[in-house]
Amino acid sequence: MRIRKQNPESLARTLGVVMETLAAVGLERIGSVTLTPHRISLEPRDLAEGEQIARTLGCTLPMDHRMLTPGFTDWSGQVAGLEVHVRSVLRRPLGGAR
Repeated sequence: MRIRKQNPESLARTLGVVMETLAAVGLERIGSVTLTPHRISLEPRDLAEGEQIARTLGCTLPMDHRMLTPGFTDWSGQVAGLEVHVRSVLRRPLGGAR
């Protein structure tokens, strides 16, 4: 197992971006935050708000996870140079019944 030393400044920068992100989308809308020095993952309290939160942050790349139960969509993008992921309810396929 290889242990990497983390630069404390990069983690502090990530924390700053997390604080700005939570202020932009509303702290009350977020149920959990996972972070590393280069990545932030957000899980909304209500997954139905996930796509809206993702789009507010500029995360426009969806990856649908249909094989998992329950399925979900992971929206990703870049915010202040960091990789950001937002979980949401599983999207309906284009042309799918509503």
